[in-house]
Amino acid sequence: MPPVEDDDDYDDYEAPPPRRFTIAIVAALVLALVAVGLSAFAILRPATSSCQSAAWDAVPRASEIPAGWTVGVTDFYPDNQTTTIAGPASTSGSAGSTIYASVTCFGASAADAFDRSELASRSAGRSVTVLDGIGEAAYAIAGSTAGASAMQFRRGPLVAYLASSGVTTDAELRQVGQAVDAALRRALGDSGAVAPPAPSAAATPAASPAASAGASAGASPQPSQALASPVAPELEALMPRLVNGTTLVVESATGDQVLGTDTASKALIAALTSFGKKQTDLQIAQAYDSSSTLDLTVLGFRVPGISAAQLQPAVLQTWLFAGATGVTTKETTVGGVKVTEVTYGGSTSVSYVAARKDAVIIIQSADAKIAAAALAALP
Repeated sequence: MPPVEDDDDYDDYEAPPPRRFTIAIVAALVLALVAVGLSAFAILRPATSSCQSAAWDAVPRASEIPAGWTVGVTDFYPDNQTTTIAGPASTSGSAGSTIYASVTCFGASAADAFDRSELASRSAGRSVTVLDGIGEAAYAIAGSTAGASAMQFRRGPLVAYLASSGVTTDAELRQVGQAVDAALRRALGDSGAVAPPAPSAAATPAASPAASAGASAGASPQPSQALASPVAPELEALMPRLVNGTTLVVESATGDQVLGTDTASKALIAALTSFGKKQTDLQIAQAYDSSSTLDLTVLGFRVPGISAAQLQPAVLQTWLFAGATGVTTKETTVGGVKVTEVTYGGSTSVSYVAARKDAVIIIQSADAKIAAAALAALP
């Protein structure tokens, strides 16, 4: 979910969804879908120009991230940006590793925001570990599934949040964190700042406490969750599968497995209540490029018994902050599909909202041609 006004909810987006709906969907709901998340957050919070520019400039150098990794798309919003950093392609056919690095300008409230966020993680029972050597203060959050973990740190008025998906090692996440920290230092005026060299020792995959406990107890590996039945097959059937020659991974979950305690989630839950529905009634699907090379995020929303005409205004207002200051909407046709276009100003990603049967589909991309292709690929 998008980080919003409640600073203590800043990292409430690592809720454990099912199947491979790990940090990948969280990143889409929080970081990869930053145009509706962090940008909406930023719209509600003023920023100074120097702090804003520092957040925008804090993009890590390719030479400082792990070998074989690449710095991908960076999306810019009013006072934050998110950079996608992709790991080597998987040889097993599963989704490759990805780290989503977000840098937000909190100005004079940065220390308070960071402290509240850490307290919220601890209060939620998450495994939080204080980190040394990154930022002025930092901590790591163990994921609830193997290969999913996150890190948050502060330097001056900036707060960085990194979320990983796929089998990302602790060492890889830390190295990317150090690269982002060096980028923060440079953005804040330390032009000579560089990240420390990568460790030479082989790293072990980051695993959740539950996964570690299972291994120590000699538990047998669980069957691949990717083979499990879809949570929302009707909604998944309405998602695009092939865009510009790239096959998309499609996954789904229910609202109680994805929604958090941030403002957008609370607003959407309230909308569900007004329909006489619960979080468990909400279905959310994601379609994404597992290689992270296609600038595209697709989300689908469906509530059985509720029409798309009823659901779409709720999604626009609660999820996309369509009524917020600085956000503009218009009805148009893209890729032969009638959509509501939601923009946040500047060169940020644009969200295109379309109705398919009883579902609401959001296509997000900064590339209008890719967005048009994705909309044309809707079943």
